[in-house]
Amino acid sequence: MPLVVPALRLFIVFLNIYETFKTLKFPPLKRSGQPSARALSQRKRDLKGCLAIWVVWCCYAAYERTFDRVFGFLVPFHSEMKSVLLLFLIVTRAKGAEPLYLHVIRPFIKPYSIIVDPTLEIVHDVGDFLFALLQVPMGYVRSTW
Repeated sequence: MPLVVPALRLFIVFLNIYETFKTLKFPPLKRSGQPSARALSQRKRDLKGCLAIWVVWCCYAAYERTFDRVFGFLVPFHSEMKSVLLLFLIVTRAKGAEPLYLHVIRPFIKPYSIIVDPTLEIVHDVGDFLFALLQVPMGYVRSTW
């Protein structure tokens, strides 16, 4: 069983990457030069499912990174349960990830979005400022080189 979980994890990551690649491709154009409304709505549904898959995958990876050793030690058949969860996510794709996102992850995160959104905005602005500040010495070093 030690090889099954990493193999499934690798397979689901490559499957997510390929599905994201396919979803981000713009729908074909009609003779009028615009894609059909049906194609655009289908793309929107696919993007929503793709985003749900990535959110669920990131939450699973965060759980695995922080709590896996503790639960693996305390819960019997933990590795088997992880394999079943990964197989469920692989087989059902967005149909299985969307309910997990809507009924488990979203209610947990939603109360904190009022705090997290401005905090991430401030962190983003500080990061932009630090990046711009670091560009000044680099420009000077490049010009004197």
